[in-house]
Formats: sequence, C-alpha cells, structure tokens
Amino acid sequence: MMEIWTIDLCFISPFHTTGNNMGSFIQIARNQDRKGNSIPYIPATHLKGVMRCEAERIMKGSAGISCFITGNPYSTDHEIMVCDEVKAGGYGCPVCSLFGVPNIDGGGGFREGKLRFLDFYPSKGKEEVNILRRSHVMINREFQVKEEHALYSEEAIPSGTIFTGDIIIRTGLTDEEKRVFLASLHTMACYGLGKNRSRGFGALKIGEIKKSDGTVISEV
Repeated sequence: MMEIWTIDLCFISPFHTTGNNMGSFIQIARNQDRKGNSIPYIPATHLKGVMRCEAERIMKGSAGISCFITGNPYSTDHEIMVCDEVKAGGYGCPVCSLFGVPNIDGGGGFREGKLRFLDFYPSKGKEEVNILRRSHVMINREFQVKEEHALYSEEAIPSGTIFTGDIIIRTGLTDEEKRVFLASLHTMACYGLGKNRSRGFGALKIGEIKKSDGTVISEV
C-alpha cells in the first residue's frame, strides 16, 4: 500500500546548495513554482544520494554487504561494486530495494526502488526566508594564503529555516527496510547537506515525520 511521509528538515546552521554561478557570485539552488516565483529548494536527487550513501555505509558495517553503487569510499578510484544478486536482476539487500538500481554496467538494468523522493521547500514559503549573502576571499590551498583579486560572494539559507517535503513509499516496507530507511534519514542529518560542511554549513536535525494517515512517527 502506498504511503506518503512528510518530513521536516530543521537547519541549525546556514545552508547552501549550489545554484547558478554568475562570475564571482554563487547563488543557492532555486526552482520555479506554478506562479513563476523563484523559490529556494533542496533537490530530491541530493537527498536521495546522501541517504543512499549513508544506507550503504550502515549495511556495510552491520551486514557486510558487498555493494557500493555510489562508489567504494575505501578505493582510490571509488569504483562501483554490485553483488551477485543485483547482477542477476534482483535487489540483494534493503539498500537497493529502497533506493533502486541505476542503469550501470553489470547491474542487471534499471530497477525502481520502493522510495520516491520529491524536492523539499521552505515550510513557510519563500517570503519568510531571509537569504544571506556573504563575501569571501579565495584561499590558495597549496600555500595556504589568500589569492590576490579573488573576492567572491555566495548566498546561503539562514540557520533556523525549516524545509518540508515528501518521500513516497510505493509499496509496504519490511521491518528491516523501515529500520534502514529511518537510520539513513537520521545519519544524513548527522552528515549534513549542501556544500561547505567543513565550515559548519548544512547542519540539521530531523523534525516531525508525518505519515499520510496522520500518524506522527518522530518529533525531535
């Protein structure tokens, strides 16, 4: 049975997903609503990618899975690895059954997962978001000094902003799939979203998780 989980992402530090680069000005990611307004958003692909990476890491540690469809973090070339079950056209473990199998060499062809991610938007609308704009000096990483004539500016979403969006569950989850889903959601929050995480950006916590029947699963 299909379900929709509506999830609040509560940012506790400034947040930035790279949008358009206009010379020395880096914008946040924006999307157009039905009225043509430009609204900050978190792309569904970014959420799905980070959560899948976390799910693979969790299952590697707890169950010793051999798949790394997002790329093996322990190899220098980050090679893609798939298990025999995936090669044969199956799913192998909850990671692939939840997030699907992309059309990769040796992966047995594209297969949808049980989860479908939608874009997340500010829960109070774009009028409530006071977008920050900060100027920085580019640093030469080799010599650890500032670059001459290399001033740039970038936008950011301020701390305290809540983004809300939906994750559609196409068919019912097993107990193990639900555990992996929730674990990857919360470890995603620990990892952070967007760029500049090493500078403290993108820190968040999971707020309310509400199912389509009105049941509240978690509130932090």
